[in-house]
Amino acid sequence: MDKVVNHPDSNVKDLTFPQGVPWANGVDRALIVAQLSHFDCGGIALSVCLSHKIADGSSAHCFLRDWAALTRNSNTDPSPYFVEDSIVPSPIGPLVSPVFGSDTDKCVQKRFVFSSTKLSALKSSIGVQNVTSNEAVNALIYKSAASSATVVNSGSLKRSQLVQFFDLREITSPPLPPNSIGNLVSIISSPIYEDKEELKLPKLVTDIKKSKNFLSARNNVEENEFAIEMLDTYRTGEEPFSKRKCDLYISSSLCKFPFLQDLDFGFGKPIRSSFAKGPLNKVIYLMRTYDGGIEAFVNLNEQEMSVFEHDKQLLEFATPINEDFCNKEKQ
Repeated sequence: MDKVVNHPDSNVKDLTFPQGVPWANGVDRALIVAQLSHFDCGGIALSVCLSHKIADGSSAHCFLRDWAALTRNSNTDPSPYFVEDSIVPSPIGPLVSPVFGSDTDKCVQKRFVFSSTKLSALKSSIGVQNVTSNEAVNALIYKSAASSATVVNSGSLKRSQLVQFFDLREITSPPLPPNSIGNLVSIISSPIYEDKEELKLPKLVTDIKKSKNFLSARNNVEENEFAIEMLDTYRTGEEPFSKRKCDLYISSSLCKFPFLQDLDFGFGKPIRSSFAKGPLNKVIYLMRTYDGGIEAFVNLNEQEMSVFEHDKQLLEFATPINEDFCNKEKQ
């Protein structure tokens, strides 16, 4: 099991997922698919693919937490709160066609670990008050990725923007309970950057904070930026976010959901949680590690990744999961 769980090649790690299912589009697919993998050493891996048509990351965590609780105690009474159309109505009915394609075959996924100690050092180095771990890691990864694209583009900076998914449960009025099931998300967007001088960590973190404040101040039912973008894509047939005419780096964080702590199916707590590779190029996923650090899953095309994984500022705070990292873990 160690050889698979700690393998630096995401294609090896993804053997534990149902083949052809993660991030796949299709109107005739099951809403949820689970796979249990058994290893010769006696270890097991449980992977779950839950359709984004009905649920977001928070919903997935609630589902898995309740499932785990039921396996430990059959008298457990799960109490999901199904939001349905009561908060975010569907004015044109269900989306029967996919609005997001997949270009997984055009990118590679690499993983980077920010230990709790390195996270503290990173936040201190930025020089902005009350920097969160998510803000610091997203700013650094985006800066390094945009800089890598510049190197590949013969030193010419490409217009780019950082877009982050944001859970709306706590900022709706009134707030929704944490066990709310549905796609209760929106997005926050940085400015579009066109100058290398703008790609400084204090500037990037400040811009992230401004976009979060703007999100909290608006009506996220009537003015849900992500829903508006997706409905427009569905109506026009254009690629999502194409009107922005820039490179888009999309980040999604599950750091606030205790997957490692909550998901005991009766075999003990898991040693690792992970994402399947996909679905797009220039995508960043963040998850918590046992020591309070963050593991980042970064998708880039092969040329840009070859520059990104050697970025000096990134490697000052992040450890790539490669053969050397795996050997240290075994020791």
